[in-house]
Amino acid sequence: MKSTSIRMFSRILVPIAIGALLLAPTNAFAKAQLQGGPLTNLNPSGDKIHMGFANFPATGGVYVLECLNSVVAGQTGTLCNTTNQIWVSNSTGATFKPVGQDIVLSVVGSVAGTTCGIDKCSIFVTRDHEAPTDRSEDQLIAIGFSAGSVTPTKPKDEIIATINQVSLSTQQAGTLAYRTPVTITASAKSGRSISFGSSTPDCTVNNGVITALKGSGQCDITASTPETLSTQATTAHFPFYLAPGKQLISFTQLSVKVGATIKLSGITNFGEVPTYSTASKNCSLKGRSLTGLKKGACLVVAKAPGSDTLWGATTIKKVIKII
Repeated sequence: MKSTSIRMFSRILVPIAIGALLLAPTNAFAKAQLQGGPLTNLNPSGDKIHMGFANFPATGGVYVLECLNSVVAGQTGTLCNTTNQIWVSNSTGATFKPVGQDIVLSVVGSVAGTTCGIDKCSIFVTRDHEAPTDRSEDQLIAIGFSAGSVTPTKPKDEIIATINQVSLSTQQAGTLAYRTPVTITASAKSGRSISFGSSTPDCTVNNGVITALKGSGQCDITASTPETLSTQATTAHFPFYLAPGKQLISFTQLSVKVGATIKLSGITNFGEVPTYSTASKNCSLKGRSLTGLKKGACLVVAKAPGSDTLWGATTIKKVIKII
């Protein structure tokens, strides 16, 4: 197929019969149908496949990458060429939009140390980080390479990331709370330094500290290593769901002398003004001023309202000791 006709594909959308191995056996056809090419007689030293999609998912997107035929969901890190992976979605930061663009995937004749030949490699389509457990789009589209020299492909680096000593998954999404910074740490088998980034606009990562900017939605954090003499440049994607932040009311003083008065906190960690009440006869409350009346326990109830999906309302009970 001439290159000019390939470039015209996204405009004319002429369906091409493609052999596909579906990884979700309960579905006769994956919802998104990849159309394009060339898919055979590819240059093993490096080539490009131009494609489009019919029946693209109404929400979310897909990852598209070159893999060995033995790949299944959860094994793209070891059985695929993740360096050339593309993200097709209407979401901000995607490599390509599903409509109106010539979607291009770069492929090579060797993946994970295996020469593809004419029957060992495929294009793998799978749901993106916005739906990491959804297997409805999983499918393999066979590709084949012409005879010739194959540019050796270095193995990918291995990246392990943790938050609070809990290992992160590239398949199962974690949870980030609004405006509640957490620190991500990572190590690479190559020993090279790791750079972090965010593929989505609703979270940031600076010096390893991740901050969710919304209380709902999704976030994709990347950890990348540069190419070395023995490994290729590698990027691992770690998905997260965003959740409302936990609103806190601090109690800095938990005791007060009889006859003395203390001031309770006037603001929560999200800027709300709390209200206080007590039914105890050992103390009295006026606004946020608490006065000790007689020795014993003073149970204080503090409440603060929430704000849409950013943080929830909170009620905290604390015992103040009257001494």
